[in-house]
Amino acid sequence: MARLFTSLYLFITLALICLSAGLERIFIDSAQPQNMRSEAVVRLLEAAKKQELDLLLLATDSGFKVQILSINDIAWPTSSAEQLAKQKAIVLHDAKLGEQIFIALDKRRVLQLTLVTHAIEPSTLFLYSGLFFVLLALLIGLWVWPLWRDLVSLKHSVSILQPDGSIANNNIGKSSLIAPIAAALNAMSQHVQSLMQSQRELSGAVAHEFRTPLSRLKFALAVKPAPGSSPWNEMENDVDELERLVQEMLDYAGTEAQMPEMNLAEIPILELCQHIVTRLQTSHLSAFDIHIEGDDSTILADPHFIERAIENLLLNAGRYANKSLGIYVEKSNDFVDIAIEDDGRGVDESLRDKIFEPFFRPDEGRDRAQGGAGLGLAIVKRIQQWHGGSCWVSDSSLGGAKFVLRFTNHLSRID
Repeated sequence: MARLFTSLYLFITLALICLSAGLERIFIDSAQPQNMRSEAVVRLLEAAKKQELDLLLLATDSGFKVQILSINDIAWPTSSAEQLAKQKAIVLHDAKLGEQIFIALDKRRVLQLTLVTHAIEPSTLFLYSGLFFVLLALLIGLWVWPLWRDLVSLKHSVSILQPDGSIANNNIGKSSLIAPIAAALNAMSQHVQSLMQSQRELSGAVAHEFRTPLSRLKFALAVKPAPGSSPWNEMENDVDELERLVQEMLDYAGTEAQMPEMNLAEIPILELCQHIVTRLQTSHLSAFDIHIEGDDSTILADPHFIERAIENLLLNAGRYANKSLGIYVEKSNDFVDIAIEDDGRGVDESLRDKIFEPFFRPDEGRDRAQGGAGLGLAIVKRIQQWHGGSCWVSDSSLGGAKFVLRFTNHLSRID
């Protein structure tokens, strides 16, 4: 908006200056070809006085309005009286008559010349005004034309709805005054397309993931198992699995919605990791040897979401680790890295770019056996995006996978 206002303001200002200067040169200067500047008349009269020419005859022949006054008829200022005594001409200004030039003829008389100003005729003034506003309208029209063209193109693009729910991308250049609006619409279109794609994937995943436990429940109900029997317990496990899948998908759907309000605080990483490990070792990670080491660092983040991200990575590592898990915190001038490592089989290098995508499971059969819909790492990636951080996977020194969460070192920025 500031760019649009500045451009229009400068354009109108320059247009007014150029039009005024050009039209005044054509109309006003040409309307007064006989006007003579008082300075030139003064020099002429003084030169004629020195040559003792007849000033009255010279002024009359030159077409001036001439009058001879007594030198005592006017109360001369001291400076003007001195100028007349020295045979110098003086110039006085009258609001009604215009410029008047006085020069002494002798000691008792003074010659008065009135410079006649030719006023602009009304017809000329009307033509000047009309031409001025017409040219100004044409110039503003030239400025508005590219803007109008881009707005029409933008209107056409937003009126076309694509099958995926997005709008057609516009081709407005970066030099256009509405380029920021066009870029925002393109970004919105891509975001809508991403949301629609995610919803389709979520719907497909729901149907796919629910099919297996529902089928098992259907067969179990057909045999009408007795309460407490093995088939009955299997039915309870299937219900728990369905409940877990529903919760996981609801959690991921929540991350796809509008970014939540972040309650930022300084978080001591080693203390948080120790708290999470202590809680999980009583249930999910009781069979593993877990060690924590690294720099005693703090990050500026939302404690709830950061705990969720680290917990997801630990649970994911626990599914594939053999005996050992490790948490390492490393601080540099610009970043704080949190690495979760395991001694499992690792992640194939060809799959590392896809591992954080929703519903992606590198080993379909094994991951189904371990539980989950392939959304835990996608939620981790979303949390990192909310915090302006990043995440990736590489090889671990323990022999398995190494998942890294990177955060900006806010303390270095303060320093």
